[in-house]
Amino acid sequence: MTLDIVGIGHLLYDIRCYVNDFPLPDKLAVIMGHLKFSAGGSAANSTVTASKLGLTSGIIGKVGFDEYGWSVIQSLRKQKVNLDHALVDFQNPTGVSLITVNRKGIPQFVQMIGASEPICPEEIRQGYIENARHLHMTGLNLEALVKVAEIAKNSNLTVSFDPGRKKSELGYKTLMPALKNVDVLFVNRKEARALLAVDAEEPIMNVMEKLRNKIGKDKTYIIKGGKEDVLAYSSTTKVSVSTFKVKVIDTVGAGDAFNAGFLTAFLEGKSLQDAVTYGVGCSAIKCTREGAQSSPSRLELEKFLEENKSGERIGKLSL
Repeated sequence: MTLDIVGIGHLLYDIRCYVNDFPLPDKLAVIMGHLKFSAGGSAANSTVTASKLGLTSGIIGKVGFDEYGWSVIQSLRKQKVNLDHALVDFQNPTGVSLITVNRKGIPQFVQMIGASEPICPEEIRQGYIENARHLHMTGLNLEALVKVAEIAKNSNLTVSFDPGRKKSELGYKTLMPALKNVDVLFVNRKEARALLAVDAEEPIMNVMEKLRNKIGKDKTYIIKGGKEDVLAYSSTTKVSVSTFKVKVIDTVGAGDAFNAGFLTAFLEGKSLQDAVTYGVGCSAIKCTREGAQSSPSRLELEKFLEENKSGERIGKLSL
């Protein structure tokens, strides 16, 4: 089976609760409503969104032999994500994220990685990757990322990477064996600075140029910023796209939704500007809904973009 996109990363079981304010030490925060349960993990979130947007998607990830793992697998199957390369760990439990979201939609995480990591290089089936158009990597043990990226590039796939918080802290030099085979790098402003080990006050435009000089000028860099403009630059184009103003309920998975929206347009041959706009719209809609995988369908996304069309949101940056 040929897939448009294959993701690799953590498969997690999300337990979410919503509160007015985060609890202080030795204080009580009352949950609004009930506990919520859903599948999670960055790679899973992006592949689910890609499926909703009309791509055929698959996942390389690992769950434990338990009820949480079964729930995650069933949820992904329901979203039409191919699971031919889903792995089962019979020794360790399925990874779990305990997520508290405040009234501003901001989350706090307590996480047990569990069976999600590591994925050993020898567990990776080369043919599964070779039969795809694109590989999307998220934070995982480096050995697995290096292996899949090499397979993808040797098979003429395009490759994207969103290292996330923890992997970005390793720095670009440590991640370079994987980064060298990446075509599109997704990071937020904090992660971009962490990759370079620069001060938090370093101007983001300087950070963009340093990333390009250190990692490679032939790649596309996407710097996300929450409410701030998304900055994107390739070897030929640089754009700045502002975000949409929406009523924020839950930002969990918003970055993953952005990635899937961008990659959907990217794989369809759309311009860098249009791809970023797709990502921004997809992320905005997700933020109005609870849960990491509450991203929009293709119809919902395109209707939203049409209703919120504005040329003033796009800015050209000088090369």
